[in-house]
Amino acid sequence: MKKIPPESARAGEDDDSLIDYMVIDPGTKQTTRMMITKIPEKTTPTPTPGCKLQICRCGWTKETTYAGLRRHQGLKKCLPSQKQGPCIDRYFLRSCSSKSSEVQQQDQNQSLQNINPPVQEEDEEPSIEVSNLSQPAIENKIQGRKPQVRWPKSCERKEWETIDTDISKLLGQLRGTVVRKLERMGDLIYNYGVERFGMVEKRKKTSPTQTKSRRQQEIERLVKERRQLKKQWRKAPEEEKEGINLLQAEIKNRLATLRRAENLRRRLKKKEQERSNFFKDPYKFAKKLFTKEKNGKLKTSKKDLETYLKQSLTDSQRCGQITLPPEMPPIHSPEHQMDISPPRWSEVKRIVQRARAASSPGPNGVPYRVYKNTPDVLRFLWRLMKVVWQKQAIPTAWRRAGGILIPKEKDSVDISQFRQISLLNVEGKIFFSVVARRLTAYLEKNHFIDTMVQKAGIPGFSGCLEHLNMIWNQIQLAKKDGRDLHVVFLDLANAFGSVPHNLLWTAFHYFSVPEVITRLVKSYFQDLQLCLTTDECTTAWQRVEIGIMAGCTISPLAFTMAMEVIIRASRWVVGGQKLKSGLRLPPIRAYMDDMTILTTTKACARRLLNKLQENIQWARMEIKPSKSRSVSVVKGKLSEQRFYVGKEPIPTVAEKPVKSLGRWYHATLKDTEQVDQLMKDTICGLESINKTKLPGRLKLWCLQFGLLPRLMWPLTIYEVPISKVEKLERVISSFAKKWLGLPRCFTNIGLYGRGILEIPVSSLAEEFKCSKVRLEMTLTESRDPSVSRSAPTLVTGRKWNPAAATHQAKLDLRHRDIIGNVQQGRGGLGLGGSRPSWQRAAPAQRRKLVVEEVRRHEQATRCVKAISQAKQGQWTRWEGVERRKISWRELMGMEAFHISFILRATYDVLPSPSNLNQWYGEDPTCPLCPSPANLKHILVGCKISLSQGRYTWRHNHVLKCLAATLESRRIKINSLPPSSFHPSYAREFTREGTKTAKVQTISDVGQLGRARDWKLVVDLNQRLHFPSEIATTNLRPDLVLWSSSLHTVYIIELTVPWEDAVEEAFERKSLKYTELAADAEQRGWKSKVCPVEVGCRGFVGKSTIRLLKELGVQGQTLRRTIKALSGAAEEASRWLWVKRGDSNWAPNIT
Repeated sequence: MKKIPPESARAGEDDDSLIDYMVIDPGTKQTTRMMITKIPEKTTPTPTPGCKLQICRCGWTKETTYAGLRRHQGLKKCLPSQKQGPCIDRYFLRSCSSKSSEVQQQDQNQSLQNINPPVQEEDEEPSIEVSNLSQPAIENKIQGRKPQVRWPKSCERKEWETIDTDISKLLGQLRGTVVRKLERMGDLIYNYGVERFGMVEKRKKTSPTQTKSRRQQEIERLVKERRQLKKQWRKAPEEEKEGINLLQAEIKNRLATLRRAENLRRRLKKKEQERSNFFKDPYKFAKKLFTKEKNGKLKTSKKDLETYLKQSLTDSQRCGQITLPPEMPPIHSPEHQMDISPPRWSEVKRIVQRARAASSPGPNGVPYRVYKNTPDVLRFLWRLMKVVWQKQAIPTAWRRAGGILIPKEKDSVDISQFRQISLLNVEGKIFFSVVARRLTAYLEKNHFIDTMVQKAGIPGFSGCLEHLNMIWNQIQLAKKDGRDLHVVFLDLANAFGSVPHNLLWTAFHYFSVPEVITRLVKSYFQDLQLCLTTDECTTAWQRVEIGIMAGCTISPLAFTMAMEVIIRASRWVVGGQKLKSGLRLPPIRAYMDDMTILTTTKACARRLLNKLQENIQWARMEIKPSKSRSVSVVKGKLSEQRFYVGKEPIPTVAEKPVKSLGRWYHATLKDTEQVDQLMKDTICGLESINKTKLPGRLKLWCLQFGLLPRLMWPLTIYEVPISKVEKLERVISSFAKKWLGLPRCFTNIGLYGRGILEIPVSSLAEEFKCSKVRLEMTLTESRDPSVSRSAPTLVTGRKWNPAAATHQAKLDLRHRDIIGNVQQGRGGLGLGGSRPSWQRAAPAQRRKLVVEEVRRHEQATRCVKAISQAKQGQWTRWEGVERRKISWRELMGMEAFHISFILRATYDVLPSPSNLNQWYGEDPTCPLCPSPANLKHILVGCKISLSQGRYTWRHNHVLKCLAATLESRRIKINSLPPSSFHPSYAREFTREGTKTAKVQTISDVGQLGRARDWKLVVDLNQRLHFPSEIATTNLRPDLVLWSSSLHTVYIIELTVPWEDAVEEAFERKSLKYTELAADAEQRGWKSKVCPVEVGCRGFVGKSTIRLLKELGVQGQTLRRTIKALSGAAEEASRWLWVKRGDSNWAPNIT
């Protein structure tokens, strides 16, 4: 009897028509299996000794020896080239890799069998040549965690298109069942990435060899000499001591100089190192400033670690059944059936789009980023998923998880001091995300999960916020109204790791989950295995027989269903608190495994607690009394009432405070301690930032993205008065001004306002109000009637009320809908973007609109305050200039003095003689002329500066930027073909099956697009002569742009005025060239006078932007031009400010 190959013996999993063969290539040391589809024959051929079926990369096949294959490759030149070609070619070359002698002998002992091929699955055809480019994901070959591939960034679109094409071609070569394809798919993609991009190498921290510098060596030498001199001084006679003292003084001075230089070098090195660490990972750097360091290395042997895994993941009662308690309340039959059709492309695509690209990959090393950027590969995976759904066969690779250990505290060494994280393969997570979404919709539509009690895993609920606010509100109402309330916070011991799998199947059956879905999830959990990877070793695979893994996409929902069964079996024994409005609140609230009992009598609380304990024990889980807490309010006062779990007492909050759902509960049942702690944490955080050696702008970044987000959670959930928040904001503002180089008198409007100059810093008070408004709308508009009908009143002090602010914002939004879009400014009718309608907005969009309206009210309050400020509020009277917004990218590239000058110049708090006289009583006279010198006088009004050409130099510096943009635009337009422009109303007929060619319109090319003979002259290096063909005049405008064919001329005059005088400068320059324009029109020319202004402090006039848009400068080019003009004016004015007291003028910028 002939021997059947081992790979063909796996019925139901592998395709019996496939046998593994290997081809040897002496040039490599790798062995690649090639899957050969056997064609059934009527007679079994007798194999020739030493011969077997050989396959060449060119498609040639023959039953011959290996030498015959090599002869064919030599004649046909099919040998793989040693030169490294494209990545896709290298994969095809790998099909001719080497093979070990043991596998050769094994293949010689096997013979071709006449085995009938099974029924073909979709997308499978009998083929003679099938390239197996990766090893099958057999259990003993799956690694716990592979090194990550250095995949390209998501913004590199062209690179990803090539990757998508290459991997799609490779996947098209796979043959076999769908399960086998999925087993090999991950390894193929990973090997492709490693081959092409390499792996991310973790740099090991090596202590550099400490070589002492010459300065350090000299310091050591001098110290030794000083010691010798001290010894000699003790033994020396009196006449020699004076000389030794002189030598000691000389050495002392030299040591002081050297040590001062050495300390400076160390400080500079530390500063450079901190900056380098910041730019490597800014968020990690900021996080270390505010959190305790968590590090450590597990000091446990591999054997002990495997024993720990076996004990924690083995269930001795896994074969037993968990039946529902007899008193379990019945559940209604489902009104809406669950969708059990195969996954749709839209579902898979949406799941992948919403996934985090930076999430860690599973054992196969393929991250979400690959599927997010390769649509063809994702579509291939989707086709395989549909077959998996139909065949109910889960690949082995989807049931393997690599675990890593994260330290919980500093210097962690024991396994109990580490937190376990499970990493599963992305393909399986995508598949079961579809199952989880459909199962969630099924449970929600049929109201199987009582969202009044359990809100975890159900979309549309802010469960954590709703639960903690309702619990706190019930406690405060009991204190205020003098009622009784008993609250018990329960903590389950290792809830996620101890939930039995049989309890999950009982929950699936109780909620009538379709059998198709139950079989899928059971098949997934049936052979779920885990291994842990540490720095020293990787454990063996251990079967997960109990508990769920946090990284799994279906497990959290299954756990929620199991907890819902326990809650339904317990909550019926008591009723909840009844409010004055007649609404009865639930007696228990749960969020995943966090359960809280709330009853009005102690007997009810005990009855519900005992029932919960009984059902939790029925589920083979247990309550941890030492971590549970109780609160008893009797007649409005805290009382010492004791509750027990079995015979073990539950501590009260008075004995040990407790943190539940992110909120602390103390014996006082007030938030005073938490508010004080918040103040301390804020000050400590600011001091931690200030102690770093970073420049001010980077410290400000740590404040904005490191400290402020950490403050928002306690500010949202605790009862913090607005006065405390404003006090905190004043402390933050003092540090921010210090880091930006601003005086203490600088207004906070300049820091947090969105007026004429906006910097990317958030106001703590504004963010606090926005968070409270969000919370107010979350509670009052909740889908849970027990929350929306009894929404608690948020306490924020007497100065500001979130409920009133929310109501006023809603009224303003409704009023705006009635009025419609209102024209603002002088831009003309219809200019300005439309705003979303309040009536048509979705709930999430309404919440966003209300928050934006609250921000608008805050800005309006700032503007009212700025109007009353005579000096720092002058910007409110500026007209005709555009707002300036500084982004973080710009701020990062600025020097400290640059940032300081922009802010102080805008709000007129630079130390000018006039300001110094007002602050310290100094002389207010200008250093160059006898006039009083304020900032306006120094930048635009000094006669000496005007006579020295300082203002002319600044004007020409700005003019160069404007002329460069217009010249570039002129050259581009003149180089276009004459027929490239068509009027916007011209439409050509488009035939069926063709696409309309893009037609350039006036908005694309501007007014310059009508001609190709534009000329430009600029009054810069040499005296400008106005073109005689247009008009004869002695006037010298800054720029003249004309076209002889169109008889059109643009007369452009640039002014760099004080920002208050922008409108005045426009009118003055317009009148100056009115007669010249009239003369040109008399000669048949269409003339247009275009005065443009750029403020001396860098604020570009609207007339400048209007001209650029008219001439076709749009988009990124327009933004870049505005930025260049603003920077040129501000940079020149900054140099004028630096040289304000120097009578010898020398321009710094050419």
